[in-house]
Amino acid sequence: MKEEMEKSHKNFFNTISKEECEKVYERLSSGIDDISYTDYYFTLSSYLALSNDSHTSLEANDIYSYFLYYPLQLNYIGDKVYVVSGLKDYRDCIGKEITAINGVSIKEIEEKASYVVPHDNTVYLRLWLNNQLNNTSFLSFINVAESDKDPVTLTFSDGKKLSISPTLSQDIDRSNLISAFSSYSPYIYQGYYRAIEIKDDVLLISYNTCSDNPSYPMKNFTSDLKKALSKKKYSKIIVDLRYNGGGNSAVLDPLIKLLKKEKCEKYALIGENTFSSAILNAVSLKDDANFTLVGTPTGGSINHYGELKSFTLPDTGWEVYYSSKFFKLSNKYDGSIIPDVIIEKDAESYFSGIDNEIEYCLNNK
Repeated sequence: MKEEMEKSHKNFFNTISKEECEKVYERLSSGIDDISYTDYYFTLSSYLALSNDSHTSLEANDIYSYFLYYPLQLNYIGDKVYVVSGLKDYRDCIGKEITAINGVSIKEIEEKASYVVPHDNTVYLRLWLNNQLNNTSFLSFINVAESDKDPVTLTFSDGKKLSISPTLSQDIDRSNLISAFSSYSPYIYQGYYRAIEIKDDVLLISYNTCSDNPSYPMKNFTSDLKKALSKKKYSKIIVDLRYNGGGNSAVLDPLIKLLKKEKCEKYALIGENTFSSAILNAVSLKDDANFTLVGTPTGGSINHYGELKSFTLPDTGWEVYYSSKFFKLSNKYDGSIIPDVIIEKDAESYFSGIDNEIEYCLNNK
């Protein structure tokens, strides 16, 4: 893996020298024949993390049947971590903030994780941690848990503690899970794209993937929207890019050209799940069509490595994905795109289905 990555990645040494990589390699490979299967996975990932590239990753479909989890799901909401779901037996924990695991603060865990997961910004690192904070195989690897089989102690923001034991993912009774969400935002849309009035004079355009809907191409969508805009003038137009992971940035160009002509308040929503081409679209809406960016910093970086290629590791069959190109898409911006108006996420609104970004756009004068 080391030899192939150093040879094939566009610039594996973009933030670290070859000599420093060699030292890390020697440390990671020392005693590797004696470690567990799950530790082997995280060891290889730790070497890939030197790439400082969110598009580089290790895909191992079989590894998830080996991971041990305790039956609570922890997610970042803003910069804090909350229990968002879990077994009914732990209903008193659901919705509460976690400040430490086995006495190690969330901030310290984040720092330890930064050496294990390939990433180019903190937003992406936290997204990855959403799926690992209940994984005792991971917590053991970063020396937060004694072993992947031992109970862990969660510390809550009110000072209370809970000891909880892990189990294999396939042994968790998912029919017995409950959620912290009492409701969900009514503005979330699951399809490619759509345009709806959410108030008599406010138009919401959801754009969830930078690709054409085969049954409703973007050119047809834009044409229909052009007709609608000729019949009615809106005081506000909102384009929601918060759930768009990317694709082909050019797909949205006809819509951006159309919306550029509209003389009204215009907002584009971005967030942690905005990646790749969707980031370029957000910047185009801001710079070319006079949209105000609202939300939280993007999970993707505008200038980034990409155009993935892969190779297979012979003994495990695991697939290593790596970047073959670097995309310098902007001289004006770098890293995560920071919105013009930051709307901090708060757990109470989030769990109640109140969409603070939309509410800001609706109520801003």
